[in-house]
Amino acid sequence: MEEDADEKIVQETRLVIGVDFGTTFTDIDVLTDWAPQMQNEDKIPSVISYSDPSPERELQWGASVSPEAVTMIHTKLELDIHSVSEELDLTIRALDGMKNLHFQHIKSSRGIRGLPGYTHKSPEEIVTDYLTKVFESSEREVDKFAGGVRDSLATDIVVTIPTGWSYMAMNSTYRALTKSGFGPQSFPMLREVLFISEPEAAAIYTARSLKEEQGEDFLKENGYFVLCDAGGGTIDVVSYKVKQLQPTLQLQEIGYPTGRKAGSIFINAAFKVWLRKLLGEKYYSMIDPTMVMNKIASHTTEGKAMRQLMRAFDAIKTNFTGDSGEEFTLDLPEPLENLNIPGVVDFGLITLKGSQVERFFDACVEQVVDLIKGHMFQIEARGGRPKNVFLVGGFGESVYLQRQIEYTLSLWDIKLRRPNKSWTAVVQGAVISGIEKSSARNLRRAGSCRHHYGISLSKLFSDVYSPQQDLVVDKANGLAFAQGQLIWLLNKGDLVLHNQERKAEQDILLTFLQTEARRKVLPIYRYSDDDRPTRFRNAMEELYQVASLTIDLSNVDVKDFEFEKGHTRNLNTYKALVKLTLVLKNNRLKASIWWKGAEVAVQDGLPY
Repeated sequence: MEEDADEKIVQETRLVIGVDFGTTFTDIDVLTDWAPQMQNEDKIPSVISYSDPSPERELQWGASVSPEAVTMIHTKLELDIHSVSEELDLTIRALDGMKNLHFQHIKSSRGIRGLPGYTHKSPEEIVTDYLTKVFESSEREVDKFAGGVRDSLATDIVVTIPTGWSYMAMNSTYRALTKSGFGPQSFPMLREVLFISEPEAAAIYTARSLKEEQGEDFLKENGYFVLCDAGGGTIDVVSYKVKQLQPTLQLQEIGYPTGRKAGSIFINAAFKVWLRKLLGEKYYSMIDPTMVMNKIASHTTEGKAMRQLMRAFDAIKTNFTGDSGEEFTLDLPEPLENLNIPGVVDFGLITLKGSQVERFFDACVEQVVDLIKGHMFQIEARGGRPKNVFLVGGFGESVYLQRQIEYTLSLWDIKLRRPNKSWTAVVQGAVISGIEKSSARNLRRAGSCRHHYGISLSKLFSDVYSPQQDLVVDKANGLAFAQGQLIWLLNKGDLVLHNQERKAEQDILLTFLQTEARRKVLPIYRYSDDDRPTRFRNAMEELYQVASLTIDLSNVDVKDFEFEKGHTRNLNTYKALVKLTLVLKNNRLKASIWWKGAEVAVQDGLPY
């Protein structure tokens, strides 16, 4: 939160809130007063639990979690599942935990409130619940600053995202943020919600912070530097050229930002794999039972024993330097405190050699170094050479990571630099960007889709999902369909980026009897409330028709269609798979039908 001086005649007081999910803060001074039961620090764990609290009445999020709780962890990464391997991994984990949805398993998993300790919620819903808790804590700080004028105080919210974050992940982040309280319902004078990449926000803060701490000698106009944001989940790297030092620092992004899911949580994952091999079945039954016993979802969870063990391992990670001869000891939690495995575990005590800890680090460290080297080559390809690499983020606190990067940089005579507050560099950079948004180049302005837009289609019938009233049987092939199911392509509250189109597509199989005209009419419907319907039959009076697309394929050669022979000539059919596309850009909505790469129907400027 800052008083923003617009470089004009008029000065404006404006509230700027920075939100970095994974490490969340509000205000340039960094929020630390989260709640009475919380360990009040710059950073709080990005975890939430749906388990019952103990008699101590824990808050069940952040650092206030009951000992027996099952916590949801790493949910941020689940927002950005977009590869086949990642989808398969989530599916396999879900199937492992389902126990065939056995009734007794589900019943035994319920807590005293009648709710299970795991959750059926999606990653977006979990993030929404977590950010709601964050908002409730940050609102107190906002009120200290804004007092009774919040309703009339111009407000901007700046949200940081990893490099390469997909639209799906950005949309889920945006929806979670606005639902949790960071929206116009809490800030009536909210002007803009802005997105900025985590490394760019970090670069803005770090360059200015180091300039103040160390002077300007290490930064030269037309010089280059690389910024590495090494966090818990992702590693993001970006390169910059210094365009101007005075009167204000101006940076130009060089090349392409790069990022990977290779943060410090993957060191934890490597440790867990090693421990699983070490302990065998005891790992599943006594250390990580939530992995297979208490979870009917695809989410990553941790129970009491695993949390206790990982706290101890985090201390090892922090203290690991890579020096020769390093050894660390790890006490197994109950009920393995007296476990003996000759040569491996001595009365619950595991001795970890430095070489083994190094192997846990290696995959992540190698990727960090590769990303940094890639940017050094990008700069060299421009005829320049970087003089500095800035390292920020929680993983950037690791002495071992710093040493490995410094060794690599020494070959190029490049200096590694870190600001004093590297934990909070991202979110403080976000606030600075919001304050100076008029001159910031890469802020992405966000808006919301105002309504739901969809169509009515027939889908294969299922007793589970469809009522008997919607059942129809295709006379040509005998297949059972649920008639008039509403398919929503654009959703109210979805993210719409300024000057960028939001496109949604739906394949539609058109079927024509051989004896009828090859012409169909497709209505497009709009619905404005939150409780959108799923069936056309009982929602006809609630829907507003915004378009009616006429798809006329009468002049197309019948050889271009798929032909299906019926019981009689009257039941022979032609089939055409077309694609409906809805495009929303700058409050202008367009609907079109495509077939074999050609646009066969279109309506533009639809009511929005």
